[in-house]
Amino acid sequence: MVNYKIFSILFIMVVVIMAGIISQTSTTSAESVNPSGKVVATYGEGKLYQYGPLYLVELNGDYREMGRQYGALRNDTLHYIYNTMNNDPDFFKVLSSTGFNVTDMDTLENMIQESYQPYPQYNELILGIAETTGLGNSTYLTCSIIKEFYYMGSNQSSNSQCSFAAAWGSYTPDSSLVAGRNYDLGLNMADYSEIVVYNPNDGSIPVAIMGYTGSMYMTSGFNQDGLFMELNSGLTPAQWLQTRDKYLNITRPAPENVNTNLEIFQLLQNSSNMNALEQNFKNARTTVGTIINAADKEEANSFEWMSYTYQVRPPQYDGLLVATNHYIDPAWGLKQPIPGSNFDSGQSVVRMDNLLSLGQKNKGKITPEVMMQMMSTPIPKGGPLFPTHTSYEMVVVPSTLEVWFRVPHHYNWTGVDLKKHFR
Repeated sequence: MVNYKIFSILFIMVVVIMAGIISQTSTTSAESVNPSGKVVATYGEGKLYQYGPLYLVELNGDYREMGRQYGALRNDTLHYIYNTMNNDPDFFKVLSSTGFNVTDMDTLENMIQESYQPYPQYNELILGIAETTGLGNSTYLTCSIIKEFYYMGSNQSSNSQCSFAAAWGSYTPDSSLVAGRNYDLGLNMADYSEIVVYNPNDGSIPVAIMGYTGSMYMTSGFNQDGLFMELNSGLTPAQWLQTRDKYLNITRPAPENVNTNLEIFQLLQNSSNMNALEQNFKNARTTVGTIINAADKEEANSFEWMSYTYQVRPPQYDGLLVATNHYIDPAWGLKQPIPGSNFDSGQSVVRMDNLLSLGQKNKGKITPEVMMQMMSTPIPKGGPLFPTHTSYEMVVVPSTLEVWFRVPHHYNWTGVDLKKHFR
């Protein structure tokens, strides 16, 4: 029997890093939002745009057709990603180093394929990509979060990271909400990232996914109604709670047949604002600890999530919410580690304190540009960024559907107006 818990744990272990230290460029000035972008390829109703160094794929139609469009438009890059993994003689050794013990490709691909079966719409995306790329079942490896599991194992680090901040009300000049997010998986393949806009014809809300090329799942996303969602690892506090449950002889069975990243994808497609998200979240499932941060045009909240329950954690201040990798809602009864101590995994408390300080320092002045500067400030200089392994960053404005994307060491902040890509 397939252990679906493995597939949910992937997204959280997406956290880690480093195979070498690369010097960090400090510039944070943003490119202006390009009103058009440049169409560089088309396939059916699908279009591939280029915004300077950033690629955006716009997909339209049913899920199978959107998959076919994506596969045709990103064919070369998808084959490159697959070949990078498949031709690595240490591929299974790398996976094993992260706790994923499979020794042959057929078994691995079949297990990933089974994890998509409870989500037929996303399985149709995979099947469509397979048709136009010729990758067959290897599409599941190439387009599932397993590739991030591989990137993680390639970086040789044990800490879990990711940072989020949202400011609104008295913290921004015009009260509108602006949010920032750092994704800290490492520099390996970080330049193979993009934005993919899904415009399905099933009545769900169009969604833009920001992440690695081939990501038929969600780690960061923004929908047409202005709801932004992203996930941070909650592995460490979840382990603490599980240890406490074990000590108290409490058994809490995890749900089966769950792919957490696809659960989040569904939430974003079916929630128009924070109120709708809170209602829909009651039926969402996970098998591992994570932190889902969400922001709409009016507010932001943090969902500290376990396999059996969750807490909707409000902002630290009226108009400022910061989240890293610890559960801080008092309902959990967890004592926060001393900042920078051995128990402060991934300097989670340090990063949270740094972002809170930057938020207070810039109160009333947090524009998208200021948020970019905050998120791009390295940890030693009082910010949340890991100079050696922040993969990519983004800043979003829900009221205008604008997003800025940055890949440190590859390109600077590049803006996109998503309104022109939603249908």
